[in-house]
Amino acid sequence: MVSRLAAGLLACVVAAPAMADDAWYWNLGVGGSVFYQSNSGGSASPEFTDTSFRPNVQLGVMRPINERWSLGTGVELLVEDFTDWGNSGNLLMWRIGEFGYQLSDNWALTFYGGAARYYRETSAYGYGFGAGALYQLSPSWALSFEINYVGTDTSINSADPFKRDKFGWGSTVLRYKF
Repeated sequence: MVSRLAAGLLACVVAAPAMADDAWYWNLGVGGSVFYQSNSGGSASPEFTDTSFRPNVQLGVMRPINERWSLGTGVELLVEDFTDWGNSGNLLMWRIGEFGYQLSDNWALTFYGGAARYYRETSAYGYGFGAGALYQLSPSWALSFEINYVGTDTSINSADPFKRDKFGWGSTVLRYKF
């Protein structure tokens, strides 16, 4: 018990400089996405494709590595139904690693990859990646343009035969940095 407490305190002391207020910053983004879905079908349902518009909400944390590069993580939610999460069609992507490269004072590029969860009648998990351009409007506000791909499947659930969904979307998001 004492060794766990000591290890925890040591971890906090070592991590404290990295968690300084000037090192990390949070960002919150709200926007819209043109969303494309392709479903492989399966034994219980036919194959289909669909294109729609969806609201997009993002929350992330970033840290500059040097004068040009930054590293962070975040979540992105594409909403079809705010009220029902079980079979809502909502898509959640965790950007496990997000890299930013500052091109100029106003322009930056971002690249990211991570894990995804598609909220459907049967659990579907997968992977995703994307890239974007970010234009800094002011020190706190930015406009980002992104393109993403996510692939999910239901093969982790033995009750449902293999069913694969592929998603692609382009987003325009207004971000606030705090």
